[in-house]
Amino acid sequence: MMTKKAEKITEIHDVVTRLFAQKGYHNTSMREIARGLGMNQSSLYHYFDSKEEILYTLINDAMDEALNTLEEICKTDISPHGKLDRVLSFYTNYYAGDQDRLRLLVNEQGNLGEDYRRILIQKERRYVHLIQSILKALADGGRMKPIPPVVATFAFFGMVHYTIKWYRKNGPVKSNELADYFLEIFTKGIFLQPN
Repeated sequence: MMTKKAEKITEIHDVVTRLFAQKGYHNTSMREIARGLGMNQSSLYHYFDSKEEILYTLINDAMDEALNTLEEICKTDISPHGKLDRVLSFYTNYYAGDQDRLRLLVNEQGNLGEDYRRILIQKERRYVHLIQSILKALADGGRMKPIPPVVATFAFFGMVHYTIKWYRKNGPVKSNELADYFLEIFTKGIFLQPN
């Protein structure tokens, strides 16, 4: 059961994520955040010291949540191919399903100070390492074309991260279908196999 403070922090996260995603970090004031929460600005400082701290917390929490799931998948005994399927499917669903968080991750990280950015960059490296290690295992097992795993890794991130430019959750393609399409494109390409 959540404490009242934890409930309020969750509410702040939800409101601020929406505001930052819609208006941008620099165009959102602490006054607007407080108004969106129905509280006065001084009360907001009881929970966070600054707008930058809120942004960092939002991005960091999203990264931790996804990273924990990816690491759990990678610890399993399933095949590298099975791990790749699960990792790519989860990552696509996670961020396509919550595009406001993805917008913060992609668009607003540069607004953080160096200390915050350093922490997030270390986490990004863990993401890259996890996916590269799966691709390397596939390459070492003769299951992958001679494509450098680092190229394939960043191609996948680019594919998912660019969804914020065009993907609509209320459109004809649901996030789980999008994950299936991305997995198919990423692992098999778009061409039909000759008979």
